[in-house]
Amino acid sequence: MKFNIIRRIWQLVITLGATSLAVYTPLNIVFKLTSNFSIDVFYWLVTILFTADIIVNLLFPQTEISRMYNKHELRIQYLKTWFIIDFISAIPFTLIFTLPALGILRLVKLIKVGMFFHSLRQRAIRVADYLLLGFFIFWLFLFAHWLACGWIYIRNIPDPVNNVKLYLTSLYWVIETLTTIGYGETTPVTNLQYVYAMIIMLAGVGVYGFIIGNVANLLSKRNPARNQFFNNLEQLKVFVNYRKIPFNLQKKISDYYSYIWKKKLGFDESVFISGLPQGLQNEVSVYLKRDILEKISLFGRVGDDFLRDVSLHMRPIVCVPGECVFKENDPGNEMYFVIRGKLEVISGKKTIASLTDGDFFGEIALFTEQSRRTATVKSITYSDLYRLDRELFVEVLKRYPAIADQIKKTAHDRLGSEIKEN
Repeated sequence: MKFNIIRRIWQLVITLGATSLAVYTPLNIVFKLTSNFSIDVFYWLVTILFTADIIVNLLFPQTEISRMYNKHELRIQYLKTWFIIDFISAIPFTLIFTLPALGILRLVKLIKVGMFFHSLRQRAIRVADYLLLGFFIFWLFLFAHWLACGWIYIRNIPDPVNNVKLYLTSLYWVIETLTTIGYGETTPVTNLQYVYAMIIMLAGVGVYGFIIGNVANLLSKRNPARNQFFNNLEQLKVFVNYRKIPFNLQKKISDYYSYIWKKKLGFDESVFISGLPQGLQNEVSVYLKRDILEKISLFGRVGDDFLRDVSLHMRPIVCVPGECVFKENDPGNEMYFVIRGKLEVISGKKTIASLTDGDFFGEIALFTEQSRRTATVKSITYSDLYRLDRELFVEVLKRYPAIADQIKKTAHDRLGSEIKEN
């Protein structure tokens, strides 16, 4: 983990070096910057940095699937792919040949910058859309810088009085053209300038469309539960108009959708988990349910392996206020765990217990066949539960006989009744 962090920091340093070079090179071409100590130091520092990058990649070769190869194979792969790019970018063409235009060859390093950005988006899933927008702005400003330098170059203004003002006015024209804000402040004169201006205008259409499309996409993905909520309301509107559902029942359905939205449960987690490989299913299920299971006294000190196997068979359900999870004398084939909410246990017409977060109920159904519920359990508030079916739990207990005896004893003590042996 520490090595990966160091590697990312190194890639960030390389990105800064490549970006600095990408800014300096076109400026050097159009303004023929006078060689001085500061510029020479900067150029040599970038050269040393890019050379060091080759050494780092040879000593510590790495790819996104590094675990599939040994170091020798990774070095061979690097020499066949990225080495040529790193080698070209490390050559100080401007200092060797004194031709500023050759410095453009070193900008191939930006390909690796793009790959670095791509890997960051893959790893930072939560903020991937924001990173996409941020990286787009980065490339947009770098592209605008190049276009501004190109505009200065083809206009060929002899002996400009102020290079800084010339650059800023050119950059201003490029940005307002790319963003389709306005035209006409600087007009082309030659055929080449007209062609260049039209290319920038066409590029501006694409830039504008990309920005609007990605911002809209980002906003739509920001809260998928909210989107699902409004989709459900649209379906409810069509349904009640067609089937003439009474108002009180409409309100109950609407309140349920509101609860699902507020609790970020606008999707079925079991459907998502089922699409993962079995190993990842196990890890995700344990992560989602471990805190709940550890709070339940019935599963106290049962071991990680048991918790993992049980978590794979638990299914989430939601109960609305006033809903009976089950009624007295109903057949029982599953037990329930309270994630969030409040329920009451009713025997006859009397409330004998209350259930809140971390409680469990219906456990006798896991140890007896053809059992009947001894009480009614009714949800007072919206309640998030996990359900565990008897058949699946019995299969798990067969692999953990000692834990099975422990859980049976716990259930026996809690219920105060004899639990029949299977």
